[in-house]
Amino acid sequence: MSEVIENQEVKDIQIEFKPAAINILEEEKFKEYIDKVVAEYKGHVPKADNLTVDRKTRAKLNGLMTNLEARRKEIKKEINVPYTEFESWYKKAIKPMQDVTSTIDAGIKKIEAEQKEARKKVVHELLIELTTDTEVDSRIFESFVDDWAKASNFNDIKPKKQLIDSITYVIDGETQKIAEYKANKDTISNFCFGNNVSDTPYIRMLDSGKSVSEVMSAISEDVLFEKQREEAEEKRKEAEKQRQAELEKQQQEFETRKLEVSFNSAASVSTEIIQSEPEKTESSPDEEIAEVSGTEIVQKYRAVIEICFSSLEEKNKWKQVMVDNGFEDFKAKEFEEIKPEVVEND
Repeated sequence: MSEVIENQEVKDIQIEFKPAAINILEEEKFKEYIDKVVAEYKGHVPKADNLTVDRKTRAKLNGLMTNLEARRKEIKKEINVPYTEFESWYKKAIKPMQDVTSTIDAGIKKIEAEQKEARKKVVHELLIELTTDTEVDSRIFESFVDDWAKASNFNDIKPKKQLIDSITYVIDGETQKIAEYKANKDTISNFCFGNNVSDTPYIRMLDSGKSVSEVMSAISEDVLFEKQREEAEEKRKEAEKQRQAELEKQQQEFETRKLEVSFNSAASVSTEIIQSEPEKTESSPDEEIAEVSGTEIVQKYRAVIEICFSSLEEKNKWKQVMVDNGFEDFKAKEFEEIKPEVVEND
């Protein structure tokens, strides 16, 4: 250290300073005047019918306060004159020494910054070395580098053991996190595979910070919901199928009734064949009794015939033949569509 600084003769600024004396003349008289003013107006409450006088009173009191405050500021300004002159002289006197100090300070800070950059480089090299053969990306520790690069962690430019241990500890922790993440990811993927769902959205949940238990719970809820949805859809389809079958049945019944109405529209249908003049046979006792009594007995016969038509046109043609030949009084008891038969050709 320089002898000029070490053996300084002036350890304090030798300046003669005499505090300014402020003498209040007639202090008691001043206090007495203030007390009189206060006593006169203390507790006074302005009123609407005396507003003009109250405003004048306020103006006088404000004027008095303004005059007193102006005098106080004058005294303060006069007192500050010597200090203002001293302050100006002082700043000029120490300016050269401030410049020298600033220059030295800037030089020191520059060297310290260079040394810190050198230490940061060592830290980066350590990170790369210690993360080799691991899945850890050394760049994720960038926010720790400034703290690790402190001078207290180095012997000159050589890292202390405590620094190496600290970096190793953090890297080991990150390695463990990666292993846990991979294990959790595998658990989620296997669970999704077993439930036949995509693991993509659930891996994103894990990446966003959700715990594996939270993700697994979400998967279970989604799988249950999807199962219930599928069951509901299956029931809906089955109900729709039954409804459609019922509609088809109703439509078939409607078509059958429609064919029956069409078949019976031209004439009163009956398969009863009436013979008005039956062959003479030996009269039974009943017939003889009827003849004696003068009552004629008309004998009727009924034939039930089953006819299959290949088309509605053929049915209508047959009906017309019956009508044309005097057999219009017939009635179809049943009329239905017959399912087609498969005939094998020889």
